[in-house]
Amino acid sequence: MQIELKKRSAFNEIKKFCELKNSQEKNLEDFVIALLQENQNFNFIGKSTIENIWERHILDSAQLLRFITNKNIKFADLGAGAGLPGFVLSILGLREIHLIEKSFRKADFLRKVKLLSNNRVFIHQAKIEELSQMEFDCIISRALAPLPKLLEYTKKFLKKDGYCLFLKGKNLNSEIENAQKIFQFEYELHPSLTSDESNIIKVFNIN
Repeated sequence: MQIELKKRSAFNEIKKFCELKNSQEKNLEDFVIALLQENQNFNFIGKSTIENIWERHILDSAQLLRFITNKNIKFADLGAGAGLPGFVLSILGLREIHLIEKSFRKADFLRKVKLLSNNRVFIHQAKIEELSQMEFDCIISRALAPLPKLLEYTKKFLKKDGYCLFLKGKNLNSEIENAQKIFQFEYELHPSLTSDESNIIKVFNIN
C-alpha cells in the first residue's frame, strides 16, 4: 500500500509540469515493475532506494522536463544506466532520445523495455569515448561524472546552440569552479524537487 501512495504522490508532482496521460502512467508502472524485477539479478539501483523508487528515481528523472521547452529536438542521455533519466523522459514525451550506456546488461535491459515508450529510442551500447559523428540539441545525465568530465564528453556531441541538463549532488559548487578552469560556459541552477542537497544545472554556450 505504501508504494501505491508514493506512486500517486509522484504522479501528482509530475502533473504539475507535464500533461500525464493514462497510457504514460501505465508505461511508467510497467517500467518500474521491469526495473525491480531485473534489479533482483543485477544491482541497477541501490537496494536502499527501492522503497522510494517513485520519488528517488522516477520523479527525480521526470523533473528535467521543467527545463525542456521543446520535446521535438534530439536528445542524448550519457551513461543512461537502466534508463534514468533518459528512458523515463522518453515515456513522458521526448520524441527522440539516444541512450548511451557501456554496460551490456543495462543496455540489454533498455532493449527489453524499449517498447514501453511510444517515441524514438536508440540504444548505443558503447563507451562515450568510442562514439563519434553524432550531434544533439540537448544532452542530459544523472550520476555519471563530475562537471568537468561531463563537459569534456559533451563538447564533441553538442550542437553549437545546444544545452545540457545535469542532475547533480552536493559537490556541485566545487565542480563548477573546477570546470571554469578548463571551459567557458554559462549556466543556471535550479533546486531539485527530490533532494535538498541536489540541483539541476543547465549549461550552455560552452567553449
